[in-house]
Amino acid sequence: MICYAHTDAQTRPVENYLQQAGDYANLYNGEIETHYNIVRYSNMPYYESSDFTDAFIVYRKSDYPHQKVRLDLYKEQLIVLPPEKQYGIVVNTSNINKIVMYGKTFEWLVPPKESGLKAGFYIHLSEGKKLQLYRKEYFYLQQELTTYRFDRSIKYYLVYNDRYYPVKNKGSLSKLFPQYKKQINQRAKERVSDFKPNAGNASTLFADYMLVSLASYCDELLTSTSRP
Repeated sequence: MICYAHTDAQTRPVENYLQQAGDYANLYNGEIETHYNIVRYSNMPYYESSDFTDAFIVYRKSDYPHQKVRLDLYKEQLIVLPPEKQYGIVVNTSNINKIVMYGKTFEWLVPPKESGLKAGFYIHLSEGKKLQLYRKEYFYLQQELTTYRFDRSIKYYLVYNDRYYPVKNKGSLSKLFPQYKKQINQRAKERVSDFKPNAGNASTLFADYMLVSLASYCDELLTSTSRP
């Protein structure tokens, strides 16, 4: 009787958890998140907010809608909150195909070694037949007197012929595609007059808007000239 009671007490929480998690158990099978000490660290490196938010996850090519998550861009970790739990679980990044949160689509990318870029979560901004545009948000740890602060920087990468090219404006694209310099400059001029930010970070919105427009236009030009 004593042995039975002990075994039942140990296995029942596991059974209850698996019943609640169901097909989601694989997604929740990870290490418990390690929190930042709010006394020692400021400007936490989570995308948008340290609060958990709704997200759609594609994990091992299976869909997991209605998840509560937050994304740590310093540790490059997706943290998911299992049902009826008070602590977050770190998801195995190598099995993550896509995350949709805050209206953005994140992909776990492993750029080729020669690119000099590290594996991480990149925001997929545009998808063309020949070009893809990504935005990467980096967080760097800066030491102050007795505390630490996370600083953020944003960079953009154009993927063309399986190579990653850093881009930041029309000049970057003109250097990549000098044969279309005139058309790129004209399109940029048109898009500047059309841009009307109404929310959020205007500079980031403008960069997203401009680079998406120009990358899509370059993709159209490349596609049209490659046709027989």
